[in-house]
Amino acid sequence: MANLYDGKMAAIYDAMYQTFVDYDQEYAFYNTLIQENNASSILEIGSGTGNLAKRFEQNKQNYQGLDYSDDMIAIAKERNKNCSFMQGDMRNFQLKNPVDAILITGRSTSYLITNADVNTTFDAIFKNLTKDGVLIFDFIDANRFIPFTKENPVITHEAEYKNVNYIRESHWDTNNSLENFMLEWNAEYYTMSNGKKEVIENDFSTVRVFTLNEIQLFLYLNNFEIIKTIDRKTYAYDTYVIVARKKITA
Repeated sequence: MANLYDGKMAAIYDAMYQTFVDYDQEYAFYNTLIQENNASSILEIGSGTGNLAKRFEQNKQNYQGLDYSDDMIAIAKERNKNCSFMQGDMRNFQLKNPVDAILITGRSTSYLITNADVNTTFDAIFKNLTKDGVLIFDFIDANRFIPFTKENPVITHEAEYKNVNYIRESHWDTNNSLENFMLEWNAEYYTMSNGKKEVIENDFSTVRVFTLNEIQLFLYLNNFEIIKTIDRKTYAYDTYVIVARKKITA
């Protein structure tokens, strides 16, 4: 798994996504799905710098977050004094007590680049859910995103936060030699001052996008039953959101 958003990148990510994402709207979306499934305890995988955690905490919900990056968690803990966060890998984690709902947010599924990554993640989630627990997650739709990157090899996003203007230029390489609909993503981050761009960081990752059929099969093979599929447009990517319930086999 990519070693993302450590050190300086954690703070840059946090600043830019304050503008990219409406976290009040994001919280309302996920909380609606949580309430529909009568879930009272929640784990968010990919909790990042704790922007959703803040909303769960404000509403006094039983929430905990898991993230791969210690630096992201440090920001999250500073922002949410009363929330529980743990550093961990979604492919192999163990909670003290199972929870009613596990979320994978922010398209963090993109970093599960092998089939083994996906299977071990779903297996770990299955083991950490209560009997009728639900898994709620999003993923980038390969059928729409790959053609988009072919037509738009450079994608620019701009954001302003605390009077600083940020620019991110994303370069997507759809390398046909890579398996599993993987893409190489190279992002350059700048600040803009007096009409001049100043490079502040570069980031490189190999990521994976999925077809809906792939995800349906992965869930079936890992004893999950899909109860809702949502086609959702986000700030940058066409995504699906899946709600799946664990099946208890005899």
